[in-house]
Amino acid sequence: MRKSASQGGLPRRGLGAMALAATALAAGFRPAHAAAYPDRAISVVVPFAPGGATDLAGRLLADRIGPLLGGDGRALVENRPGAGSSLGADYVRRAKPDGYTLLVGSASTLAVAPAAQPNIAKYHPVEDFTPIAIIGTSAMGLVVPAASGIKSVPQLIARLKEKQGADGFASSGVGGVSHLASELFVKLAAAPANHIPYRGGSSVAEALLKQEVIFAIDQIASIVGQIRDGALTLLAVTTETRDANFPDVPTLAEAGVPGYALSTWTAMVGPKGLPPEVAAALNKAVNAALSEPALRERLSSSGTDPRNDSTLESAAAFLGQEFNRFKAVVERTGLKLD
Repeated sequence: MRKSASQGGLPRRGLGAMALAATALAAGFRPAHAAAYPDRAISVVVPFAPGGATDLAGRLLADRIGPLLGGDGRALVENRPGAGSSLGADYVRRAKPDGYTLLVGSASTLAVAPAAQPNIAKYHPVEDFTPIAIIGTSAMGLVVPAASGIKSVPQLIARLKEKQGADGFASSGVGGVSHLASELFVKLAAAPANHIPYRGGSSVAEALLKQEVIFAIDQIASIVGQIRDGALTLLAVTTETRDANFPDVPTLAEAGVPGYALSTWTAMVGPKGLPPEVAAALNKAVNAALSEPALRERLSSSGTDPRNDSTLESAAAFLGQEFNRFKAVVERTGLKLD
């Protein structure tokens, strides 16, 4: 006697549904909701301590990309400083390439560190990551404590030559772009100074205010508050042309250091092997965020010129070119840290 469904047997339509599910599973299909991205929190790793320019960019983007991506995700900043910002980069490099661990890094992270200390920063910005978008470019500024009384680049150079290396300069980490920028200044100006590394832009500003060091070259976005309130004096900018936010401040080349030109930038990358559709969604969300007037104004006023036009391909090309450019600067200064 055949069992009915109520007696423990399976109705034929149930068997058919099970067979279809098994076939779909074997074919690699997943329910639509399982393929949604994002469906949980995204970690945006910033490889510096809180308070600097890269941290600001990371937090502004983290606040916006969750809603712009849609789904159930949200993005949270995770600060992982150390080893000239290569510690956080390596953490992301080794993460699962699923779009839930991303890096917002600077030229320090993705160019200077692997160029100057390849045995520590064992990665290439393009070959070992998935480039997503260029966030913006930033001028750097040569600053001194206002209390030092130094008003010009020639005065600073004269002071450094007089002290013959006894004075120190601050950077936001060994092997970072601020370290390299200062070493280039010391070399081209023939003005000796002692390098003292700190953990991030906010620590650099504090060291200057306490006059633990006599100067620093750092992203203007990291020190713009102290410049505007008069605690730090901006002597020059590092770019080939003057900064729009400080049109009366000369470039270093104009101020007496011929041939000096250097700028930095911020980019988002993910682990190598991100699914193309995830990388494309992130690129679209980042560009959309960088098109928002309020976010653009916040970045611009802090010294970062936001970009909202990078593609996955142009971001990869940019990072490759910048890595080669900074390798050349490293060779010029002789800065080898391994």
